[in-house]
Amino acid sequence: MSQKTLRVAISGTGFAGDYTARTYTMMPHKNGIQVDLAGVVSGRLENARRFAEEHNVRHAYSTHREMLDTAQPDIDNICCANFAHGPYSVEAAKAGVPVIVLEKPPVIWPGYPDGRTADASTRKHETMAYLTEVLDAVRAGGSKLLYAEDFVYFDGIKGIVELLIEARSNGKGKVLYQRGICAHQGSHAPAYDTPSKSGGGALFNKACHPLGPALFLKQVEGILAGTEPIRPVCVSAAAMQILKHQPESSGEHFRVMQNVDDFGRITVIFEDDTIAEVIGHDLSISGIRNEFSVITDFAQYDLRVNPNNENELFLPDAANAGNLLVREKLPTSQGTSFPRPNQFYSHGYVNEMSDAVDCALESDRYPQSGAMMAWDTMAVLMASYESSDAGSEFVSISDYTVNGRNFPACETPDPHRFGPVFQRA
Repeated sequence: MSQKTLRVAISGTGFAGDYTARTYTMMPHKNGIQVDLAGVVSGRLENARRFAEEHNVRHAYSTHREMLDTAQPDIDNICCANFAHGPYSVEAAKAGVPVIVLEKPPVIWPGYPDGRTADASTRKHETMAYLTEVLDAVRAGGSKLLYAEDFVYFDGIKGIVELLIEARSNGKGKVLYQRGICAHQGSHAPAYDTPSKSGGGALFNKACHPLGPALFLKQVEGILAGTEPIRPVCVSAAAMQILKHQPESSGEHFRVMQNVDDFGRITVIFEDDTIAEVIGHDLSISGIRNEFSVITDFAQYDLRVNPNNENELFLPDAANAGNLLVREKLPTSQGTSFPRPNQFYSHGYVNEMSDAVDCALESDRYPQSGAMMAWDTMAVLMASYESSDAGSEFVSISDYTVNGRNFPACETPDPHRFGPVFQRA
């Protein structure tokens, strides 16, 4: 059997870059396929060199363009600071990279890096105009965009899709109410508390996670019904800075944000009058919390991804665990905890990168979480800040979604190719 090599590039050497590199070594076996970590780039060359040595990447680069020209990747993983997402995506598309894996959120308001100020409505319009340019470049370059929302790739979300497919034969399959949460005690990323680099705080960078599957499952519902993906049409939200305004002692166990929100709540109304509510915050003193719940017209499905009680550990002395991180963002393993072995599987990263590899290998295959996901996510997030500034009043986004940008079928999910997680009786 001839061996095919896929060249993979990684843009960014922080937390997301680390789990991306590690995830490619955990990919499900694909006969005759070798994944070559061909290049990594960082704003500091010494960081790229350190990363390359640690993860067995062939070459470290000082610029993204140089990496694209030299490594010529089949997949470019853009997992750097948010302000570089847009420029790097355009560069990758113009270089003809077949698959672009773009971490969340897709882009930030272009006025932030320019040092401008504007009201939330202006920021929304200008951000969507900028995202239009980015997605147009991806189309023009013939690239496939995978919007890397790992919550979409949870095994539980794949299971819900399987159930929706089966329910159609009984005249069921309506997703009525969804809610989710993503929280921990404050991002460790240096750029997180800097709007010009991060684009926003907990609403923008955490609530976006459960928002992803909420948008995705409504898209899938519409497609399975034989119509069009069901889109979000209006948003109400609140974005707050809680810890900043509390006594100094209240911030002992948290990273206290000075410039971005540490709590975000979003309510999304869809065009079929169904609803989703998602929360993101930096107030989880016990480490990461990833949960999602779906109520349909035939079942309720609750995902307790992290923590859950599949594994339980009692540790009288944390020193005996060394530097093992038994659950993401857990500040101490002392006492009773619920470890999450192989978090990269449970958090959807392996499924996500497997989708990217399949899209690189198969010309007719496109990402499940693609350009439409990126677009609708961005519209909801930017309208959320507008709503928050207006006292949480509802803000319409239908001009961007149902009446806005058109997406061909290849930029929407294909639920029948998402992949099974259940056995058959």
